[in-house]
Amino acid sequence: MPTLVLHGTTDPLFPFPHGEALATEIPGASLVALEGMGHEAPPAQLWDVVIRAIADHTAGS
Repeated sequence: MPTLVLHGTTDPLFPFPHGEALATEIPGASLVALEGMGHEAPPAQLWDVVIRAIADHTAGS
């Protein structure tokens, strides 16, 4: 199943290596590091990154 992992680089609950491990364990998964984001909904300054990642991920579906 095509999977997109969006993970904050400063997440205090699940540090970034957890996102890397998740993406590694799911065959073909893509990981997008959200710089400076913690464990939260993406803040407005990252919307362009998030929206582009989702649009690119779903374009072939």
